[in-house]
Amino acid sequence: MSGPALTMRKNGNFGVTALLGVLGLLVLYPLLVTLSNSFMAESELTVNYSARPLVFDILEGTGEPYARMSLVPRRFSAEQYAQVLVKQPSFLVLLFNSLTITVPVVLGNLLVSLAAAYGFTRSRWKYRELLFRACVVVMLLPLQALLVPNYIIASRLGIRESYLAIILPGIFSPFGMFLLRQNLKAFPPSYFEAAEMDGAGPLRVILRIVAPQMKSSAAALCMLTFVDYWNLVEQAVVFITDYTREPLSVYLSRLAEGRTALIFAASAVYMLPPLWFLFTGQDDLEKGIEMSGVK
Repeated sequence: MSGPALTMRKNGNFGVTALLGVLGLLVLYPLLVTLSNSFMAESELTVNYSARPLVFDILEGTGEPYARMSLVPRRFSAEQYAQVLVKQPSFLVLLFNSLTITVPVVLGNLLVSLAAAYGFTRSRWKYRELLFRACVVVMLLPLQALLVPNYIIASRLGIRESYLAIILPGIFSPFGMFLLRQNLKAFPPSYFEAAEMDGAGPLRVILRIVAPQMKSSAAALCMLTFVDYWNLVEQAVVFITDYTREPLSVYLSRLAEGRTALIFAASAVYMLPPLWFLFTGQDDLEKGIEMSGVK
């Protein structure tokens, strides 16, 4: 490759890297604001977040032409963390509510998706592909379109105001089946044929052959499902009427009763589990999605 062409290629790579860096900072900015503001005192936050939008002061010529906001606290304070974690036990109760919903959905969806993916891959039923396409159509529907039938079914089953009205649709969500089936289709057929010749049944094949080979895809599914149901809002608003049983994702806006410092501290604590989940399993997430062929 000639000198000018190599220089142009390096410049192009630098430009792409710089653009991705800027986009990454824009995505991370809300996270940085939440973390930094969680260590600010209530008085500093009151100044930074005025009830009167600054744009009105600018238009009237009475305000400064910039926002008085800093990502670095003038004085670090951990009092709001003590308020959230020690002095307000309701926060821990609501955090437990979120775990009560999220953990069963993650584990149940993994088991159901693994079995369904194996069935859609190895079954010889002539309507298999037709049923699979129907599941994909359901997967593509927006959540708001599924809330009404879910509400009707939950009412008839007598579980409308319980966590089961949220957990059961999450366990049988078709996304996990689709993700794992795409990975399972790449398995050599000789794996299954050899196991069947040795007399292994479907359950043994799933546990001894399929599951160990799909660790990355299973980890990716668990992480995506966890983040999805950790941040759920619509289902909880529809099915949970008792505010003491709401997940923290719904009740967070009312937790501090207008005290901004407590809201930022609670938000910082609340986002730690999904961040830890994603950071520790980033390699499995990337590998699982790549192996599944999901773009």
